[in-house]
Amino acid sequence: MSGRQLLLDTLQGKRTDRVPVAPFIFQNLANEFRGGISADPIADTVALYRRYGFDILMRSYIMADYLDESFVSNGNWCVEKSRVQTQQGWNEISIITTPERKLRQVKSYRKVTEYETVEATTEYFIKTEEDFRQFEQFQPPLPQFDCSKISYARALVGDDGLVGTWIHGAFNMTGLHRKLDDLLMDPYVDEDLYRDMIMYFGARVASLVPQLIAAGCDFLSVSGNMASGSMAGPKLFELSVMPYEMKLIDVIHRSGGKVIYHNCGDARFLLPLYGKMGIDIYESLTAEPYGDTVLAHALTQIPLPTFLSGGIDQIQFLKTATPAQVRARVREVLDAVKPRGGFILAASDYFSEGTPPENIQAFSDAAHEFGRYD
Repeated sequence: MSGRQLLLDTLQGKRTDRVPVAPFIFQNLANEFRGGISADPIADTVALYRRYGFDILMRSYIMADYLDESFVSNGNWCVEKSRVQTQQGWNEISIITTPERKLRQVKSYRKVTEYETVEATTEYFIKTEEDFRQFEQFQPPLPQFDCSKISYARALVGDDGLVGTWIHGAFNMTGLHRKLDDLLMDPYVDEDLYRDMIMYFGARVASLVPQLIAAGCDFLSVSGNMASGSMAGPKLFELSVMPYEMKLIDVIHRSGGKVIYHNCGDARFLLPLYGKMGIDIYESLTAEPYGDTVLAHALTQIPLPTFLSGGIDQIQFLKTATPAQVRARVREVLDAVKPRGGFILAASDYFSEGTPPENIQAFSDAAHEFGRYD
């Protein structure tokens, strides 16, 4: 059975001969493998999946154009960008000018490893209600984007797996434009503003979905990490986040795609709610100290047909363990999940640089050996 058929059958609830093993491999590992910035990170990532014998859930690229305001710059929505070097990296300053006011955003970029750069917004466009109303009144709709990366990945992966890309959930999308501290308080201090914002930005990202599915996406990885268990909590999540995330999930399903919902942080108290959202796959089951999920709890609190994925720590364990220890941990996880079924073995996020290749191979070999259903 091909990797693609195995994953499709798994997601359709059909009996398969083994648990799929499809970890998230990101561009940083492709760069490390090449010894420098990869000229073709999509092809190099696919090659890594095949090198280690993994089933492919390909999503190493991000179609980020929909987040770049300059793509829709016009007379009523004029976007100017500038870049300022800093000691640790650089800052990107974006100014949006509308007929009524100016909006300012600052993103800070820092190189944290040889092959990975992280970004953080330090000043947000939406500081007041009037700032948000500029988006409602003047922001142009999303245009047709170049989705050729998806089509290219689809061709390279072939029958070895499934292809997708990343989008932000409704809450995350809103949190890219408004400071998280304020956004978490908005449902309590200005519910109307909060509702208008999350509906607006949720609908905006939803309008992108048909383009991505048409280009070849089998699934979309939806980032839901901002509304984590420690940030939002179950009550706020159920009342003020979950309904809007479910609208986006419904759009993805109606467009013909599957949903991987991603929270790589605290999630323990949100697990029962995730089980009600219509998610196809929930990841990443991050355990202490980087999260608070207990695998045994997730197996009982998120019922089928929602699948689970994750279970192996990649931040510390996979980098420092011996191959024998990796093999033992993989077996432990698989022994726990096989009675329930509905599981895809992976790490708690993408593999870190500096992970010994022999540990990655032990991960794969053990999964194939111990992942067979009786």
